[in-house]
Amino acid sequence: MYDQWRLTAFRAAHAQALELRPKARAVLEGLGGVPELAARYEAAGPAWTLFAGGRPLACGGVVRFWPGAGELWCWFAADVREHAVVVARHARRAMSALREGHGFARLQAHVRADDEQAQAFAAFVGLRREGTCQGYGPDQATHHLYGRFWQWKA
Repeated sequence: MYDQWRLTAFRAAHAQALELRPKARAVLEGLGGVPELAARYEAAGPAWTLFAGGRPLACGGVVRFWPGAGELWCWFAADVREHAVVVARHARRAMSALREGHGFARLQAHVRADDEQAQAFAAFVGLRREGTCQGYGPDQATHHLYGRFWQWKA
């Protein structure tokens, strides 16, 4: 177990240091590569990196569609499952920060239909399955749409 967990503002360099699973890295390379995508995500909206023992374990954030609504994204290190509870707790805190500190009323994420652990993670952080998107992924994989909406107060 790591002595120090630290959640900090995301920087593109964090993603470049992330030890991704080979399949995840291959998908991202097909989309322009980690450096280019990470730079876009850094500019797109609020995002964080979870460091464990001085190395990045998870990066994630949101791309704002318009005021109050955004698409969540996350990249995980290959060994993230060994630290699933800690990562999920930090993700819940980040979701709260998006709602309370950044004014999001709707957050959503697309999760691969064949990744049960990712679906469980989405549910743990408070997202609910809303539908299925066939051929949605960059590899034409089927994804499920998960979302969460907090009622606007008048």
